[in-house]
Amino acid sequence: MLPQLLIATPDDNSLSLIYSILDAALCLTPFDIATAEARSQAELFERIELHQDDIVLLDWQLAGSETPNLVRDLLSRNPRLRVVVLLPEHYRPYRQLIWEAGACNGIPKEHMDQEWLSTVLCIMYRAMEREDKLSAK
Repeated sequence: MLPQLLIATPDDNSLSLIYSILDAALCLTPFDIATAEARSQAELFERIELHQDDIVLLDWQLAGSETPNLVRDLLSRNPRLRVVVLLPEHYRPYRQLIWEAGACNGIPKEHMDQEWLSTVLCIMYRAMEREDKLSAK
């Protein structure tokens, strides 16, 4: 099983930061992850319709204050999807809203590091393994 991570961000600097942290995080995990990118909401929806991605790392910049609604929309199109939202520092109150919308995790982008990302990815990977075993029964 090779999990597919979709990185959804409109910003080149954020994309570079995410890949840098992801590379370091993968050194701490016992598995690999395939990646893809969506640079706009239209690209994100195109990818979600394909049902190829397991995890979406969603940058708040893609939808701003509409991010909780975007999370709901993504999960209505693919309920098996795991959504992790990168929040801006000054929007901490939105963490509760993204959780209520169905996101698995959210963190201010400034606090994201390889330890956090490796832990989140490992938890999701193990959950997917268990779901696959349960589906096989």
